[in-house]
Amino acid sequence: MAAMRPALLALTFALVSSSSWAAADPEIAEAQRAQMEKLRAEVAGQIQLQAYDLLDELVYGWTRQPVFELETPVVLADVTVPVGFGSGLAALIENHFAELVVKNPRTRVTLAHCPQCTAVVVHSGAKGTIVARGVDQPEALAAAGGLSGARHAIFLDFEAEGSALVLRARITSLEPALPIIHARTLTTSTSSPALLRSGDQLKSAAEARKEYLDALQGRGVFNVPMRIAVRSYGPPSGGGSIAAMPFIWLQVGTEVALTQARAWSGTFSVGVTWLPQLHTGFMAQARISRLLTGSVASLTRPDLYVFVGGSVISIHGQGARVFQNEVLNLEDVLSSIPDLLIEPHATFAAFPIGLELRVGNRIGASVFLESAPALDNAPAVGAHLDLGLLRFHTVGAEVTFCF
Repeated sequence: MAAMRPALLALTFALVSSSSWAAADPEIAEAQRAQMEKLRAEVAGQIQLQAYDLLDELVYGWTRQPVFELETPVVLADVTVPVGFGSGLAALIENHFAELVVKNPRTRVTLAHCPQCTAVVVHSGAKGTIVARGVDQPEALAAAGGLSGARHAIFLDFEAEGSALVLRARITSLEPALPIIHARTLTTSTSSPALLRSGDQLKSAAEARKEYLDALQGRGVFNVPMRIAVRSYGPPSGGGSIAAMPFIWLQVGTEVALTQARAWSGTFSVGVTWLPQLHTGFMAQARISRLLTGSVASLTRPDLYVFVGGSVISIHGQGARVFQNEVLNLEDVLSSIPDLLIEPHATFAAFPIGLELRVGNRIGASVFLESAPALDNAPAVGAHLDLGLLRFHTVGAEVTFCF
């Protein structure tokens, strides 16, 4: 509600200035009216959210401490809103209240239909004939309650007091004196925005704020990503060499958000790959990522990042022979059996570029291409994509889990 103060001042200024300019220039007057309507809609939207928040708190209180011991039909007799916002806002508030009551049966309140409550009723009695709404005539409202099967009525009054919105809710018996059996007054905080709680899973204000803070904690500076990656190397250009098999990697590291909005992030990780009797491999990788879908990482929708990086990969075992500069074919394998007893190894640098889809900063999936210049002369490794000066030897996919 504190954010409403500039808008209310501007709205007041527009009301005063529009009347003074009306006689001078019709075009200026029309522009002033358009500005006034825009400001009024903005203030009405803020009041609507605050009113929803107060209704959420009211119904949540009824779920914790019901007013009635049994299911009780109740008439929604009247909804009043601050002056100047009309029946449209009242209808929105009424619909939201009805939705909350239907979705929360623990309140033990059942809304009853009462068209006589808002209709104009003519009531004749000893004191004369009165023409007014049903809610303004206790005798008529009591009779209306009898027709609807309800014996109680709810009144919801919203008032703007300074920079706060106040809800005064009361439940009365449908008798001529309208005795109040339950009343509660709630007010907004001048510094807190609406909590926007879900209607079918109402929480207290403290629980809703804690849930919000828990979500924000997912936007912390540090994350621990664990990645499962598959790297597939390009087939050899000639037909005589044995092609490299796909390598499965497990990587763990640290991710640092370089900005509060998580538009930029950096990651350093180490990885390992192992296949019995064939190879053992180690990797150290650093990468930097840039958000593509907007300027701020979202809590509710997936985010798409582009990343580039550099890796140092070391492979030990018979599987490392495919990364060496020697031509490896079946005849060489059969004629060089003693040499095979010496464990080969290969160490090379690689430079990945790819796209990562991250959901809630908790799970992600990515695809990438990787260039390893040292493998240009390896007969057993070809290129998936050859751009002349730049050859991509690897196509890979990753699944990421962040902790």
